[in-house]
Amino acid sequence: MTQSDAAPSGATNKGAWEALKEQGNQSFKTGAYLEAIQHYSAAIEANPVEAVLYSNRSAAYLKKGQYQQAAADAEKAVEIDNTFAKVYSRLHNALCNLGKFDRAIEMLKAGVAAVSASPRATPQDTKHLRELLMSAEQASKAVPRGRQLIEEGAMAAAGRTLAPAYREFPDCAVLAFLYAESHAASSPDEASKVLSPFAYAHSSDPHYLYLRALVLYYRGQDGFSSAQNILRETLQMDPDNAEARVLLKKIRAVEAHKDAGNNAFKNKNAKEAVDAYTLAIDCDPANSRMNATLRSNRAAAKMLLNDFKGALLDCDYAINNGATSAKVYARRSRIQEQLERFEDAVRDLQQAAEMDKQFEGELRQLKGRAKRAKRKDYYKVLSLPQKESNQDVIKRSYKKACLQWHPDKWANASEEEKSHAEVQFKEIGEAFGVLSDPQKKRLYDSGQMDNDVEGANMGSGGFGGASQEDFVNVMNMMFGGGGGGFHSGGFSSNGFHAGGFQPGGFGGMPGSAGGRRRPRGGPPSGFYQF
Repeated sequence: MTQSDAAPSGATNKGAWEALKEQGNQSFKTGAYLEAIQHYSAAIEANPVEAVLYSNRSAAYLKKGQYQQAAADAEKAVEIDNTFAKVYSRLHNALCNLGKFDRAIEMLKAGVAAVSASPRATPQDTKHLRELLMSAEQASKAVPRGRQLIEEGAMAAAGRTLAPAYREFPDCAVLAFLYAESHAASSPDEASKVLSPFAYAHSSDPHYLYLRALVLYYRGQDGFSSAQNILRETLQMDPDNAEARVLLKKIRAVEAHKDAGNNAFKNKNAKEAVDAYTLAIDCDPANSRMNATLRSNRAAAKMLLNDFKGALLDCDYAINNGATSAKVYARRSRIQEQLERFEDAVRDLQQAAEMDKQFEGELRQLKGRAKRAKRKDYYKVLSLPQKESNQDVIKRSYKKACLQWHPDKWANASEEEKSHAEVQFKEIGEAFGVLSDPQKKRLYDSGQMDNDVEGANMGSGGFGGASQEDFVNVMNMMFGGGGGGFHSGGFSSNGFHAGGFQPGGFGGMPGSAGGRRRPRGGPPSGFYQF
């Protein structure tokens, strides 16, 4: 027999009430708590001074979530026998879930004194009661501290303070409401689950209705309409409810700024749209889901202003905070492409196409542009307009690029700068090798020539597959054409070598032997010597 079974009884009809108690115990074990309550009630009628019967019925009431009845039975059991240690767990559970922490503390303190003085109590009984007392005391302190932190706006700290007590007493309305409020902004779905069990009992509670509206507000703009309906209902019940009035005003302000932004965007007034969306966001920076929608809209407006970096930041925020529609992924893809981040652009548009097939055609086109973008932009290397066809213009740009990046010009530069100059000079040769050859240029312009295709990179002669003699002739034509300039022995199979140019520099060029005086601002004497 358990300790509760051994509790003293003053019953005259012992067999009858014990049989009813046993029937109640069997029903309790099978989860038939209402049936158990009925058996225990019949037993109490037969023996109203047996503490264990009230304790057992209290346990059944706890399983049903009927804390008022559970607390009343537990207190009655303590009144009959204050040394009955087992009932204090039920008393603690019932009173704390009712939010009656002070009452629980008072009775547990008395229980510790009574049980510790009882000859039939064990040290474990006394230890357990002290733990129950500490639990009630901690919950009692958590409530005012959590409320203070919420008033200060320290929601994360409030949540941490309230969490242990809420997890122990999830049916305590005061704890649940504070915990939900502390999590409304950061985890509105979790806050909604916390509030849900109280919907029936607190359907006419203005504070509970305000919290429901608050959670809907933080779920994003899809919840705005329902939130406003609840807030209006709350204000009808309690016209002086300041928190409901403030929230309703905030929602209306956000919607007004958003509508202004949408109208400005439709009218192609991107700057005005960005400003309006920013005002909406500033109404509540903590509402991440609402701001995900607003920042996605603002990204579209920033694109019209060519602020692609700002637009990317807005799209990143939107996607990271729940705005994960195909439309938003496609928008970020277009931004990524403008920033020449083609792999990211393809990845985003792939996601959009998987969600909505209407983006499949755009994805195919993007993949083609991404493939072409992987090639070196030879027009850009020579500072030419795309698909420039005038060979004289190409040669002049080539000459200018050679003057800028010739290795001799960077002889006294740092090693890093020298290395960069050599790379640039090599790419200039590659670019000229392709763009000066009509056939290669046609292949390049049509996208049929990649970097790894023969002719796109420098051949063994060093420049676009052209022979060294061809390159010498081109350079002599461009840089003066006279004798004493380049010679075919001026290149090794790896490019330039120390004897690459005659000491006189380029034939006929300013600064070379016998040439005209170098114009002011031109390359210094000896610039082309190695």
